[in-house]
Amino acid sequence: MTWSDEGYILGVNIYGENSSIISILSKNHGHHKGIIYGGTSSKLKKQIHIGNKIKVTWKSKSEDAIGYYNFELIDVITPKYFDDNKKLTAILSAASICLKILPERNIYLTVYNSFEDLFNSLSSNNFFKKYVLWESFLLSELGYNVDLENKDLVKLFNNNISYPQYFYDNLSSFTDKDIYNGLLINKHQLLNYIFEPNKVKFPYCRIKLENFFNEK
Repeated sequence: MTWSDEGYILGVNIYGENSSIISILSKNHGHHKGIIYGGTSSKLKKQIHIGNKIKVTWKSKSEDAIGYYNFELIDVITPKYFDDNKKLTAILSAASICLKILPERNIYLTVYNSFEDLFNSLSSNNFFKKYVLWESFLLSELGYNVDLENKDLVKLFNNNISYPQYFYDNLSSFTDKDIYNGLLINKHQLLNYIFEPNKVKFPYCRIKLENFFNEK
């Protein structure tokens, strides 16, 4: 069996002595894994960073086998932001969340499009607002809607917070505190409905991102 697609690298693991298994969020095949032979070589190792967009050809003897990838780079995302620790953390957080909660081999075209839109907005001044809204959209796509009717103060993680205005009005202004509140709201939903029931560890990079906006 064989197919070709494009996608973003979500995770990389060493396989055997000189190969890697990469997980991608692909446009037409969803969350998918494959082996890259020689993936630990100095040449290929530089290319298979989390967040990079690649074109892949997947080959396997059967549909159920893990198979292997041939790939070529489309866009190198993360090195552009190695000096911006906050944005790099957001990239890793988005990738890690998709890696951990999207079942493999299910097609998520709307999620893929929103993921790509998020990455395309990295240079925007509204990027972190877009990140919070992306998490909210992902929750909605998976069937866990944030209760936007509740505009009163709510207590989450020992913090009294209200829904940021940009949850209702995308053109509204926002502060770091609004970003932090949005991250807490999404974290509550992610933990209660997905991570804790499935006994999946919440991504460290997501916690790190939240801490950037926590004004103590």
